Amino acid sequence: MRPHPECGLCMMKWVYERVGNSLSEEQHFSILKKITAAFASEAEPSMNMGILCNRSVAAVQDFLLASSGAYAPLKRKSNEAAAQVIGKAKKFIENSATPAEAFVKACGLAAVANVAPIGVPSAPFEFTMVEDIIDGKVPLPVPSGDIYGAASKARNVFYVADNAGEIGFDSLVISFLKKMGAKVTLAVKEGPFFDDATLEDARTFGIERIADAVHAVKGGIFVPEETDKELALLFEKSALVISKGTGNFEVFKGYGKGKPVLFLLKAKCGPVSKEARTPQGEFIVRLEQ
Repeated sequence: MRPHPECGLCMMKWVYERVGNSLSEEQHFSILKKITAAFASEAEPSMNMGILCNRSVAAVQDFLLASSGAYAPLKRKSNEAAAQVIGKAKKFIENSATPAEAFVKACGLAAVANVAPIGVPSAPFEFTMVEDIIDGKVPLPVPSGDIYGAASKARNVFYVADNAGEIGFDSLVISFLKKMGAKVTLAVKEGPFFDDATLEDARTFGIERIADAVHAVKGGIFVPEETDKELALLFEKSALVISKGTGNFEVFKGYGKGKPVLFLLKAKCGPVSKEARTPQGEFIVRLEQ
């Protein structure tokens, strides 16, 4: 996805607020100068948003460790909140007439679990809408495209995770893919990295025992040509990409490298809403070739 004009201010604010959440006023000024300098030298209208985000985060790498550590309690409580719902979610998925229906349910719950705000979270993530769907109070998101057909044909799937907590619902999709006979590689962040899912969060839900490989992306968001050689090769071998959340949508929208991409997310802002052709605030389960 290319940057929209308002994306620049939003991204700088995203990095500034998250990195500066526990630092001094002097350090705040230093962070602001580093981010704006990086943005001024790197930003281009045709640039991939994921690359721009990684450049902005790299500019304040010195402050990243201290600020990210503050998210540990929030992530732990978010994982606990998800764990309380996982059992009900599994039964909801299993109570399906066909494998296709079950896969649509798993993907729908994973998309609806994408509840992290664009701004700094003020409280652990809650998954009340997931529970409402399970209880029949609200409908699942309607998928766009033959998502089950694409998944059933893919022998190698590359799954890019987003946040802690919601990664528990990603595990349900990954489990289903494994039942379908696919090899699954899961990409998470190298920790600590704000409220994003890391290897530790994946282990909380036993994903290292489900997926064929779980890799940590160094330096921020996964971008195919900017990652390490091993992970780049696994991406290259994949026949289907599953992109979770806003940041990964910004990487893969219009940038699937010839691969079908299944997007699972909430349209949380105007630019994403425009790019996805979906009203802001709605959840997206969409296959794009």
